[in-house]
Amino acid sequence: MVFNLHEGFYLWAILASAAASMVIGFVWYGPLFGKAWGRYSGWTAEKVKTVSGKSMGLTYGLTLVAAIVSSLALTVLSRSLGATTATDGLMIGLLAGVGLVAMAMATNFLFERRPLGFWLIVAGYEVVFMAVAAVIVTIWR
Repeated sequence: MVFNLHEGFYLWAILASAAASMVIGFVWYGPLFGKAWGRYSGWTAEKVKTVSGKSMGLTYGLTLVAAIVSSLALTVLSRSLGATTATDGLMIGLLAGVGLVAMAMATNFLFERRPLGFWLIVAGYEVVFMAVAAVIVTIWR
């Protein structure tokens, strides 16, 4: 497989995908599943208050970098496969999200004996992010 790293990569699409990950995360780990995730992960309101703003800033910054790298990888997959439609992007995102990310996480969760509900929340976020990001980087040309 040969791909040209100078052609077909749209920085704004990659950045938009990464920004989407943050928006999805705020909703996912906030109003949708925040309380359940907090119970599974041990993040209580008291624990959150003990974390410094600088530490959380670093966490969010590194999370954004990870989303940029994931979005770039999805761009490479999309371009390499010749995807052009939202449906193409959705399929790539779902395959990457479910087939690669969620299954890798499942292995870790199984060996760590973490609850199924915890895995569903965390892996579910990743699947949704991958699907949305792959659609963005596929159709933004």
